[in-house]
Amino acid sequence: MKLLNKTNLRSDQLNHFIREVAKREMMDLKDGAFKIIYRRISSGGAYIGGYAYYGLPARVTLKFPRNVPVDKVELAYVIAHELCHTQGLKHKQMKNAIYNRRYANKHKIDWKQHYLWANDLPLEIETKNSINAVPKNIIIQQKRDKCLKMMNKWNSKMKTASKAYIKWRGKTKYYERQLVNVSATNNLS
Repeated sequence: MKLLNKTNLRSDQLNHFIREVAKREMMDLKDGAFKIIYRRISSGGAYIGGYAYYGLPARVTLKFPRNVPVDKVELAYVIAHELCHTQGLKHKQMKNAIYNRRYANKHKIDWKQHYLWANDLPLEIETKNSINAVPKNIIIQQKRDKCLKMMNKWNSKMKTASKAYIKWRGKTKYYERQLVNVSATNNLS
């Protein structure tokens, strides 16, 4: 399974979370691809959303709200719901309360009970080491040094190319003179 995480949550824990839902729901993740992103600000909502392509391999995108703690039970539900789509199920076919929140709410079924186990899984924010942070001036110096190195490399190639051009231009002129001499000799005979 491939995971592209564009949030500040730990990728290893998200990966474990997705695999756990798939294992409990007995769904296939072989060659699956998950993309985890933040919701656009304009789309609003403090809920987790997502979409998936019908059929296998699983291709799922999960959208998290910004600056809102993740509800692990809701996350487990959304993952299971989207995995149902990868199994070929449409919303009308998900009449089972654990996969369709609207159906569960309509019939007063507590769908959250099925996913309470998710609260026991870790899901933390990725910590960044401020000690290892490189100052901006060092980064700029490194980029400048790389530019100088590349500039010198291409300057060297330009000199080599210029010398090669002069060499081949000289040879071309030599053979043009040879052709003129041969043509003149042939015309005299």
